[in-house]
Amino acid sequence: MGEDAGFTAIAAGAAVAAYSFLGFDAVTTLTEETIDPKRNIPKAIMLTALIGGGIYVLVGYTTQLVHPGSNFVNSDSAAFEIATTIGADLFGAIFLAGMVLAQFTSGLAAQASASRLLFAMGRDAVLPPKLFGGLHARFHTPVFNIVLTGAIGIIALFLDVLSAASFINFGAFIAFTMVNLSVIFLVSKDAEAKRQYGVIRGMLVPLIGALVNLWLMSKLDINAFILGLIWLSIGLAQLAYLTRFFRREPPEVAFDDSEPESGSVSAKATL
Repeated sequence: MGEDAGFTAIAAGAAVAAYSFLGFDAVTTLTEETIDPKRNIPKAIMLTALIGGGIYVLVGYTTQLVHPGSNFVNSDSAAFEIATTIGADLFGAIFLAGMVLAQFTSGLAAQASASRLLFAMGRDAVLPPKLFGGLHARFHTPVFNIVLTGAIGIIALFLDVLSAASFINFGAFIAFTMVNLSVIFLVSKDAEAKRQYGVIRGMLVPLIGALVNLWLMSKLDINAFILGLIWLSIGLAQLAYLTRFFRREPPEVAFDDSEPESGSVSAKATL
């Protein structure tokens, strides 16, 4: 952005850059397939966030030393341009091959987590069970969800990096905002939680977090904002249908602390 970049420009960049830190929570979608999930899933979330954050900070710092500023021939290929600056064409080719491989593996991880989440929602009747809650008779995987997420992912072929990141970030900011507001709601309704966390940690901090997320969301690409609102409206319409226009409680996710037996749906729903 350069030395003359204002606060608004920095905020807009931060709204897009937040994409780099998303995904650490995706490990929670494989809780049922994890040994001792109460112990290992929280640890995995924290380690993923800390290790991934450390790598991003280190890479961001070193690349700024190599290529200060944000002036590139093509912003969508900025990483390749930096790589060729570091080690000429040979290192650039190696870097490009590694980046292609990383994109495929990242896409597979995203497809696995998204399809597994859709399966859980279908199984608990949040989404139509026959479509989203079914498993393949032989492979014991939610085939419909896998194909659906893959088909939606193909749309990325027609988007530039900025638009794709903005689309993803809109959903992330909405989710993070709802998480913060949920904390406020739960603390306000639970006297024990209110005593334990107090007004500052239990209500003020989540409120600040929700406002920051909404503010960053407002800096996203306008097309992503419009499409995100349409997607959000579809979700609200589905919620209204499930709750008979909010006259009854929505379906809840069924939590089972017992270990799934070998051959059961829970144990076999692996991706």
